[in-house]
Amino acid sequence: MLVGPGLKIDLGSGNVEDGENLEKGYLRQDIDSNIKGLDLVCDIRDLDKNVEQESCITIRASHVMEHFPTAEIPGLFKMIYNLLELEGIFEIIVPNLLWHFELIEYKKDNEAIEHMFGGQKDEWDFHKTGFTPRILKKRLEEAGFIIVTLIPDTSITAFAQKNGNTN
Repeated sequence: MLVGPGLKIDLGSGNVEDGENLEKGYLRQDIDSNIKGLDLVCDIRDLDKNVEQESCITIRASHVMEHFPTAEIPGLFKMIYNLLELEGIFEIIVPNLLWHFELIEYKKDNEAIEHMFGGQKDEWDFHKTGFTPRILKKRLEEAGFIIVTLIPDTSITAFAQKNGNTN
C-alpha cells in the first residue's frame, strides 16, 4: 500500500515508450502490467485498496476518466476526493465533447469519431463516457470538490481542490 503524506499519483500514466508523458515527481499507476517503470499496477477502481486515505497532495488523471462507464464516474471522483489530503488537488484532463461536435460541423467526421470513441488500440483504449465543461464541473462539485480552474479547449482541463466537506 502507498502511504503518504504528500503523494503525487499520475493515474493511467500509460507507456512512455508509446509517447505518454512522464510527469516528474509523480508515482505512475496503470492497469497494464506490461508497462515498464510503473509504481502501482491496479485498476483505478481499486485505487483505494492500494493507496492510503488522505495521503495524496495531487492526483492527476489525463485522458483516463473517459474510459469508464458514465455510472461509475461519481464513485471514482468521490474515491479520489477521499484519497486527497485536505486542500489536495485533483488535476483532470478529459476530451471535450463540444469540440467533437465542432469537428463534425466542419466535416471532419472521422477525426471526431476517433477522438470520441478512443483510439481502440487495445482492450483499454475505448471511451465509455463523455464530458462537456458543465458535466465535468457538476460531477466534481457533487463529489465535494471546489473548482479552482476549468479550461475548456479541445480537451477540458480542471484543477479541483478538496475542501474538507464530508459529503
